[in-house]
Amino acid sequence: MWASVKKILARSKLLNQALGDVVFETPEIKGGYPRSFLQWRVKKSVEGGQYFVALRMRPDAYAGPEGEPTNYMSFDIEAAYRLRSDLDLCIREYHRLVGDASARNAQGRARGE
Repeated sequence: MWASVKKILARSKLLNQALGDVVFETPEIKGGYPRSFLQWRVKKSVEGGQYFVALRMRPDAYAGPEGEPTNYMSFDIEAAYRLRSDLDLCIREYHRLVGDASARNAQGRARGE
C-alpha cells in the first residue's frame, strides 16, 4: 500500500521534494530576530531516486503584496561565512550520494569546461 501512495506523491514535484526524507542537514544559523533561522539540507525524493538541496528557514520578517510574501533575513558576516560553508558542505554531500561521475560533471561546469 505504501508503494502506491509513494507513486502518487512522486507525481507532484512539490510533494516529491517536500515529503522526502532528510538525509543530511547543517546546524541552524540564527538570523537577526531571536526566533529566525536558516538551515541547509539534502533531501531524498519520496521514491528515493533523486536528491535535492533544500533551504529551511524562518525569516526575520516578510513583506510584499498579499499572497506573495518576500522573506528577508539578516546575518552578520561570521554567519554569512558559515552559511556559505554549510551550502558547500551540502553540495559535496549531494555529490557523494549520487556518485562521483555527477560531481566531476558539476565541477567541470563550474570551471566552464
